[in-house]
Amino acid sequence: MLAGSRSAPPRPLWYRDGTMGPDVSHETIAVEGVSKVYRVFASPGERLKHRLGLRGRWVDHEALHDVSLTVAGGEAVGIVGENGAGKSTLLKIVAGTTAPTTGTIRVDGTVAAILELGAAFHPEFSGRENAVLYGALMGLSRREIQDRLDEILAFAELGEFIDHPIKTYSTGMAMRLAFAVATSVEPDVLIVDEALAVGDGYFQKKCIDQILRIRERGATILFCSHAMYYVTMFCERAVWLEGGRVRKVGPADEVVEAYEAHLLSRGKRTPDESGRVPGVELGSGGTLGLRTGRVAEVHLAGRRDGAGVVLEPHDSLVVDLGVESVRREEPYHVVVTLDAADGRCVMAASTFWDGREPLRGSDRYGVRLEVPDLPLAGGTYTLYVFLLDETGLHIHDEVVMTGAVTVRGARRTGCLLDLPHGWEVS
Repeated sequence: MLAGSRSAPPRPLWYRDGTMGPDVSHETIAVEGVSKVYRVFASPGERLKHRLGLRGRWVDHEALHDVSLTVAGGEAVGIVGENGAGKSTLLKIVAGTTAPTTGTIRVDGTVAAILELGAAFHPEFSGRENAVLYGALMGLSRREIQDRLDEILAFAELGEFIDHPIKTYSTGMAMRLAFAVATSVEPDVLIVDEALAVGDGYFQKKCIDQILRIRERGATILFCSHAMYYVTMFCERAVWLEGGRVRKVGPADEVVEAYEAHLLSRGKRTPDESGRVPGVELGSGGTLGLRTGRVAEVHLAGRRDGAGVVLEPHDSLVVDLGVESVRREEPYHVVVTLDAADGRCVMAASTFWDGREPLRGSDRYGVRLEVPDLPLAGGTYTLYVFLLDETGLHIHDEVVMTGAVTVRGARRTGCLLDLPHGWEVS
């Protein structure tokens, strides 16, 4: 792992939750115009030809393209994006385990990188021996390792397995040991790449608490995860990578919201700002089976915000739909759901569930759903519209509208509902 000179102690700032954190006036990490190209050869023989100066066959894969990023001292920044977006490549470059093809990197202070947990473990060595080896690879002296060994082993909680060969460990057990060693370094910069993806819930909580302690101590953190809740909890800012390029940088909540909206709408039909839904060939097959109808329009009543609307808690929600049918005799049921940003369904209504007769006998239907009192807390919500057959089981069509409803509550509380309530203290 990369080690460097320690910078001067940072000055304090205040976090959003009111706690005091370190100063962000000093840049600890500076990434300027970084690109990374991997040369992929057709075979080992082609690689050998290239080494010998002969003509070989290869393709160049650009994992990162002109990425620039600055991270202030004591700041926690999340890295989000789909698989193959370049997240791990960027973290490896910052950690110093791989070099950029072009661009410059500057990192002040000692770095602990939790990239591929247990990658440096020797399968024949015991857990105890590997803890010593891993600590040495991360820059700890023999005395520092011995002074911290009991604490490392206590954190890992491997019991008698600590003296068994690593090759007998499960993935989660190896992760416990690697995380315990990596976080004992007390780094100036901590880089975490999906370290919480394995392990049981109890140990994940221990890892979270340890990262929070490191953050409160003033370390700079780069945190990569597919768990968006962790990104918004740990990080003040976030970076969204797409295809090796920076698509969005900003406050963690805003970046995560935009990224999740992208995931929800990817590959799905979504209304434009006028409410019209792009057409689909009626009667064609696909993932939704035989299409015999489609949602043609989606309109929401209220103060406009792009294609969506802005509401206050307990406002009414009115959804007007236009549905087209290929055959008049084809029966339809309509389902409308409203989901929170994390995917939790907060409201659903269906003509089938409500015992209404299916839509039948027309080439086009106008459907209105009205919820007179929508008790949602502040947040942004996604609207889904489904067409079902008369059994309520087969899906004829699906339309998604990300950012359909934005509720401007007095404050964001992290809950979904804004319910009337009162307090009494005696």
